[in-house]
Amino acid sequence: MRWVIVGLAVTVLALLCRPWQVSGSVQGWQVGVIDSARIGREGQFTDLRRTYDEQRRAYLELINLRQNYLMLTGLEWADLRRLVSKPQRSRQEDERLQQLRRLELEREAELQRLQQTPPAQMSPADRARLEELTRLWKEGREDLTRLRELMEEELRRVEAELNKAVDEKVRAAIQAIAAQQGLDFVLDKSALYFVRGQVVDITDAVLKTLNTPESAAPTSPQGKKADK
Repeated sequence: MRWVIVGLAVTVLALLCRPWQVSGSVQGWQVGVIDSARIGREGQFTDLRRTYDEQRRAYLELINLRQNYLMLTGLEWADLRRLVSKPQRSRQEDERLQQLRRLELEREAELQRLQQTPPAQMSPADRARLEELTRLWKEGREDLTRLRELMEEELRRVEAELNKAVDEKVRAAIQAIAAQQGLDFVLDKSALYFVRGQVVDITDAVLKTLNTPESAAPTSPQGKKADK
């Protein structure tokens, strides 16, 4: 959570819309405070985090698959991904998967054997084969690096969207509670040093709103469910 002063919209609306009463002196403000760290720990955002977790899991599975099949060519790797992603496979497709696994193991073993062979004992065909297998291994490693970079970039984007959605959900809950309790300001506890007037901790109320199923969510003063 990245809140320093939360509920700025509530503050502006309250200052613009609430009539001030003056009778000798200005009345004190009604100030609400929240513990944003606690809301971050105890707020239930399972529905919002599910997309991030599922996408991260899918990338990790793909990266792990590529790690185990570095010695396949680009076309073979594409074929492997296609077959693995199918919920049901034919007998021929299962046989193709087994063939790709054999190719991977055979090439790994052959590369290791050639790397351990003294140069003086290698034939021109052996040297050409070693160069070919080394190139294949390097291409696999480069592809693995690209997948990891793509995962990090995509997960940063998804996480940013998740944080925005969480912030909007928390802000909506704060606005609803502030309206119900007639608060002028809602501040984070860490940003509050002094206030002249009543201070109300609405952390529990905000958590209750956040953690209540949508079907049972409290209604706003207009009779509509508060946005989450």
